[in-house]
Amino acid sequence: MRIKEGYNLVDRSGQWVVVAEKGAEPLNNMIALTGTSVFLWNLLKEKEVTKTEMLNALLENFEISTVLALGNIDVFVRTMRENGIVKE
Repeated sequence: MRIKEGYNLVDRSGQWVVVAEKGAEPLNNMIALTGTSVFLWNLLKEKEVTKTEMLNALLENFEISTVLALGNIDVFVRTMRENGIVKE
């Protein structure tokens, strides 16, 4: 899984939001990201990543339980899929 070209994060008054560049499919919703979601975004922006790799990266970089990390990953992935932002 990877973030599609044409989508970026911008800091809007301290809140990270996803924006579509000109030429990308426009977003119907404003998508605001949490700290772990920003981390996952940056991971998927760099390269193709599996769910297991996302989990391991969260556990290595955050004081978070496996259950909470998996929940964060599921919400992040579902939101990105629903908005057509990831390619698999």
